[in-house]
Amino acid sequence: MDDNLYNLNLDYLLVAKEMIAAGNTHKAQFYLGLPPEAIAILRNMTTKQLKALARSDYLKFSPRFNPSHWQEFMQAQALGADSHEQRAKELLMLLINDNPP
Repeated sequence: MDDNLYNLNLDYLLVAKEMIAAGNTHKAQFYLGLPPEAIAILRNMTTKQLKALARSDYLKFSPRFNPSHWQEFMQAQALGADSHEQRAKELLMLLINDNPP
């Protein structure tokens, strides 16, 4: 299994578990797209079990954005795109401000 997929799955499951343990089940359902059945299962899972679940060969979640939303986002970003010179100036200002003399 790809380590990136494992890490993505594990991070997702750990965040879900933390939200549920903190009593934020509605947030876990809304933000993470968890069905109520998953809440009950995750609540009782150990870290060892979460790691084993994360190791399976598929994502534990599905993105809720469809391609038409992605296309709209990319078009909106393209309309507001800065020039290379403007981005270089902004980067230079960030670097100067992070490292005062």
